Amino acid sequence: MKNDPIERVELTTERLLLRPFEVGDVDDVLAYASDPELARFLDLPQPYTRDNAEEYIARRILDDWSNEAMFAIVWERRVVGSIGLHINVRHETAEMGYALARKMWGRGIVPEAGRAVIDWGFHEYGLHKVFAESNVRNHQSWRVMEKLGMTREGLLRGRHKARDGHVDFVYYGVLREEWERIQGDSA
Repeated sequence: MKNDPIERVELTTERLLLRPFEVGDVDDVLAYASDPELARFLDLPQPYTRDNAEEYIARRILDDWSNEAMFAIVWERRVVGSIGLHINVRHETAEMGYALARKMWGRGIVPEAGRAVIDWGFHEYGLHKVFAESNVRNHQSWRVMEKLGMTREGLLRGRHKARDGHVDFVYYGVLREEWERIQGDSA
């Protein structure tokens, strides 16, 4: 795993700009994160307030990208979500997490952003594995992980306490050699 400091970067895809969060993103974050349908599967306060959005942006600005790299997903100059990696340097792994405004669901945005972030993570951090987990009831999130070439590795019973009790989570992962093979096959 690389030991050099990790610089904040921007990544671009065919349709998206993935960049570090900025102070001016508060209104966009408030707009998508205050949707109760989005919060149903995420650990977001409800109601989600402007103070919550400001605190979120402040944390993202202060993140040390050596272990927490979070990108704003920008679509047509508006922040419509987030995607990032929580790095475990010792184990050379990263957990990927993401959120997307409900009005943007079904457009392939998270898989597109995820491909860029996973590829960047494997190269920038020298990772061995990237994984993600999701509430077992969030079938859309499963599909994102599958579209990214991740393999379902297990079911984590009672993983999180949610508003409606303890819920199970599915766990997906992709190893570096699998990722390289997938990228080679799609080239």
